[in-house]
Amino acid sequence: MLVRLLTQSLKIISILTLSTLVVVGSVTFFNYWTDRSRAEEIGRPVTITIVEEDDGSTVASKLTDAELINSGFYFETRFRFSADALQPGTYTLRHGMSVSEIIEAVSVPAADEPDATIEAPGDALSVTFIEGERIEQYAETLAEAGWEGDPQDFIDAAYSPANPGQWDFLADLPEGGSLEGFLFPDTYDIPSNDTAQNIIDRMLNNFDVQFDDSMRQSASDQGRNVFEVVTMASIVEREAAAEEERVTIAGLYLNRLDQGMILQADPTQQYAVGTADDWWPELGQDLIDQAFNEPYSTYNSDVNPALPPGPIANPGLRAMQAVLQPEEHEFIFMQAKGDDTGTHAFSTTLEEHEQNICTYNPTAESCTGGSTGNDLASISVLPAADRRWTIAA
Repeated sequence: MLVRLLTQSLKIISILTLSTLVVVGSVTFFNYWTDRSRAEEIGRPVTITIVEEDDGSTVASKLTDAELINSGFYFETRFRFSADALQPGTYTLRHGMSVSEIIEAVSVPAADEPDATIEAPGDALSVTFIEGERIEQYAETLAEAGWEGDPQDFIDAAYSPANPGQWDFLADLPEGGSLEGFLFPDTYDIPSNDTAQNIIDRMLNNFDVQFDDSMRQSASDQGRNVFEVVTMASIVEREAAAEEERVTIAGLYLNRLDQGMILQADPTQQYAVGTADDWWPELGQDLIDQAFNEPYSTYNSDVNPALPPGPIANPGLRAMQAVLQPEEHEFIFMQAKGDDTGTHAFSTTLEEHEQNICTYNPTAESCTGGSTGNDLASISVLPAADRRWTIAA
């Protein structure tokens, strides 16, 4: 009898031990899978705002929506057993953080006082950034919307990116390059006391989503990188006042580069001489002369025989799509009609272009016997060996 009882006890102990090992192993594997299954996203920042009304369930939903965790139920369960309290505030979390690390970041141990360095979110602001505006204008937009930060902090953070290497679409950003072009224009809901870096991270996250894998593949198939596409798109965005002309203007600029012609794009000249008084000034002859030798000038083949050093504004999705899928035509000239439509007259020959100039701008010097100057009657053409789509070194 004693032997039988001993044998049964050993069986029970063995079963319990095995069951414990299976459970522990399963939990360990699930924990690893939940915490680390996003290896390709590791390091990517995401901004999360937690308010007083949030609980473990609502935070789990926010984290799941942001793809920071795979299982909201797992996070909620872990948080419930942690006995910690959520601490309202705006947090920059990163893909690849474990559930434990996230819980530690957004909560305070029940026995401790809340960390005074974590600021509660301010009033909710809805801020709309417009396509085709530059970094400085976005800083002004934030201030006008009621953002409590210093606009100069936003400008400084955008011109000196903290860690551009964490974004694959910034892989070709030149050393010392700014985030001009990559602050995706859209409407954002932000706390009034959000930091400049958090706002920028939100905009970069949005760019990462909008400039999707199919667009990146299309750029690669055409022998272009994202930086080049965005640079061209920023020019198209500024030039195309009429929605339907984006693809036409994109095709025209690409034709010029394919034929070894310099771009001669007025928006690049405006970017070069714009100031806080007028970021996009109308180009009179004095400003044309002033901009001619500036680094972003596309009228001077010695300065930029192809694209300028980088984007001149922050283009929207449609402008970037236009560059990747331009209208196929043979136009290499365009003349603004100067009417309420914002449209252009396009042409394939210099003779047609000169006729369009005199039709839509009869006071131009070339129509009154003067110099052709800025009306594109004279186009510099590069030797075939120097023709390239890429940004000039």
